[in-house]
Formats: sequence, C-alpha cells, structure tokens
Amino acid sequence: MDHPIVEKILKEGINSVNLSMLDESARKRILNDVSEKLYKQNKFMEAIEILAKANNVEKLLAMGDMFLKERKAELAALCFIPTKDKNRLNNAAVLCIQAKNYKLASKAYEAADNKQMASFILQNFAEG
Repeated sequence: MDHPIVEKILKEGINSVNLSMLDESARKRILNDVSEKLYKQNKFMEAIEILAKANNVEKLLAMGDMFLKERKAELAALCFIPTKDKNRLNNAAVLCIQAKNYKLASKAYEAADNKQMASFILQNFAEG
C-alpha cells in the first residue's frame, strides 16, 4: 500500500500538502514515489515538476537523457533546466530551436548561464 501522503498528492496535487514537517529523507522518498507514479501514468510534466521539488538532480538527468533518446527535446529540456547542467542544456536548446520551441530554448540557454544566446533567441525568434 502506498503512503497516504503519496495518494493525496496524486489525487489533489503537490500543493495539497505541506511537506515541511517531514525530514529531508522522508520528503525526498515521498516526492520520488509520486514522481515515479506520475511518470508511469505518462504525466511527464508533473513528474518533472515533482523531481525538481525533490531536488533529485540525478533522476532528472537520467530522465532527460531518456527523453533525448526518444527525440522528446522539450521534455528533456524541462528535465535539464533545474539541474543547471550546461552541456545538456545547450544541446537541448539546439533541439528546441529545431522544434521551433524558441521560448523553451531561451529558458534552457538561460539555465545554462548562456544569457547571450537566450537573449538572441527571444529577440529574434520568440513571438511576443
């Protein structure tokens, strides 16, 4: 049986609970369980958001790499943004540009601390 907090988050969303009362390891365990279940339900955006809240960089990188192999550049970029992995972010940004997702490409460049490219993309390609 799943932890009751995991079930509550799955039903009502992450903002339905206050996890600050838990110690770090319990909080991470619960958030990782939630993320795993959301991923299995193909709720990738929510799974990525939960992993970012759990600060699970290792899992975000692995998931992003998997999305790249599946040619899902936008989901990969969303995984990499919280990790600040410059190499992966720059690569994902290029793929986002190819997919014409300029705003996400700019966000990826911004997270990679490549402010010049982020600004260039926004000014020249992103629609206001």
